[in-house]
Amino acid sequence: MHLIINWEEFLHHHWQKRPILFKQAISDFVNPISPEELETLVIKKTLVCALIQRRQGRCQLVHQAFNGYESLGQRNWSLRVEAINHWHRAAEEFLSVFRVFPDWVKEELTVFFSVPGGGMGSQIQPFDVFVIQGMGRSRWRVWHQLLSLEHYNKNDFAEPIINEEPGSGDMLYIPKGFPHEAISSEAAMSYCLNFWTDNSLHMIRNWTEALSDENHRGIEYAPSPDLLLREDPTEILPQDITALQEMMSQFLLQKRAHLDIWFVQKMSQTSYELPKAPEAEVYSPSQVQTLLQQGHPLHRLMGLRMLHIGNRYFVNGGSLSSDYADAWNILARHRTIEGPMLSHVIQDSCFMAQLTLLINQGYWYFQP
Repeated sequence: MHLIINWEEFLHHHWQKRPILFKQAISDFVNPISPEELETLVIKKTLVCALIQRRQGRCQLVHQAFNGYESLGQRNWSLRVEAINHWHRAAEEFLSVFRVFPDWVKEELTVFFSVPGGGMGSQIQPFDVFVIQGMGRSRWRVWHQLLSLEHYNKNDFAEPIINEEPGSGDMLYIPKGFPHEAISSEAAMSYCLNFWTDNSLHMIRNWTEALSDENHRGIEYAPSPDLLLREDPTEILPQDITALQEMMSQFLLQKRAHLDIWFVQKMSQTSYELPKAPEAEVYSPSQVQTLLQQGHPLHRLMGLRMLHIGNRYFVNGGSLSSDYADAWNILARHRTIEGPMLSHVIQDSCFMAQLTLLINQGYWYFQP
């Protein structure tokens, strides 16, 4: 499978501007997961999921444990499971077709399974999303951005700008802030890839907390002489605020290096639980070296994030030695590592010690 999209045209005309439905966006599309596999996985791994029931034309969350499809009936419900790529290898491989985008801007893959009459109620998301249609059909409707929350509460969306039933391999792009809903006409699977977003105030708060935790000092602020004399001692003038803003900007510039590291460290951590690697012994560096030389492939844990800024690499929030940036880049870009890929460092005892530590932490593993 691969995407058949003119990305430059899409980014210029549609990204964060207007929705679009791409017909046959993914060639040779195959559903990453079947409804039966999804049911088994959710029950066996006790995955966090959401049941959505449709009653009298409205979709509502059902607060009950999921015990399988049989007890839910044949109509008017859907099951939402997030971060399915953490638990299912084919779903993780499917997500790799979107690596045209940076890894850090993409959230995990969410799957919806709906029976006839089920689906997704009218909603507005604070992020951009790709919806890939799998098996079956659902009618997707997307409306113009709303001017007020009052219209949303009344479902007063006027005519939809998209009103389609995508087929298998079709992809719908919905920018943030555009109301949308989906109702299935038959048993259907949809896959949603959300793009990262955050609030600036939330990010500033988290960053400054990290600075405080590491005992960074701020810039002491005092008004300059040209701001002191004035006719009205009760007035704060625009230049007072400008000086304050310049001080804050100066502090940001001083702490740019810390901001770089804080951000890549934060973004290398997933918001969802990581699965556990298959049970294995605790390895020594020499054992890892021997296994790689004998041709045993090294697999990356599903859902694991590995990012870098310059030569500084982070995996799940942990920093790695910048001395081996080229080797870490290989591990970051590939899900499966073969011995020859690391031939230039496989005899390096320091690198092998660090790699072995990551393996013993469960981030990479040899298939038992």
